[in-house]
Amino acid sequence: ALQTELNKQFNKKLVVDGKWGAKTKAAIVTVEKGAKGNLTWILQAALYTEGYNPGSLDSIFGKGTESALSKFQKDKRITADKKAGKATFTKLFAA
Repeated sequence: ALQTELNKQFNKKLVVDGKWGAKTKAAIVTVEKGAKGNLTWILQAALYTEGYNPGSLDSIFGKGTESALSKFQKDKRITADKKAGKATFTKLFAA
């Protein structure tokens, strides 16, 4: 879903194979408070499956998503800037 959405919204031309690799990592865009849409939903769902409850999976990056993201970043020792960029998506999707 992440690769599909990056292609759809940002024309990243990724092969949609469900694998986290260098090209997918390079294509990541930063998702932050106020963002709406499928990338935000993917972030919310990924946080939820990792045990960080963002509240409603509503595709809106609000306080609940920001709080869950901050806790995840602190626990994973990523800079806790409350923005989901390459480091955050790597921790969420790299096997």
